[in-house]
Amino acid sequence: MPAENYMSLEEVAEFLGVTYQLIYRLVRSGELPAARLGKLYRVSRADLERYLESSKTPAAGGVCSVCGTVYKSSGSLGNVCKESGCGEPICFDCWNRLGIRYCKKHAKK
Repeated sequence: MPAENYMSLEEVAEFLGVTYQLIYRLVRSGELPAARLGKLYRVSRADLERYLESSKTPAAGGVCSVCGTVYKSSGSLGNVCKESGCGEPICFDCWNRLGIRYCKKHAKK
């Protein structure tokens, strides 16, 4: 592939309007694929596009019906509203830390 199909981490950061450190963390964690050439990383434009597209899709886990937090893992939404037949997900933070047992629709006021 031609060199113009690859970007340095600095170029990716500038293109996205974020810090170099964020892009470096994404590459090191494996979230953003990159080729390593010696001490330098290069990100293909195709991989960057795939990463951006995947980050736009709704999380596989879901959304807490109490606080509205989006979770990528369904494991973070291990509890459900106690209202009979409701089943709306409630995150562990709302359930354990805040003691909330009902979704917003069924919250006891």
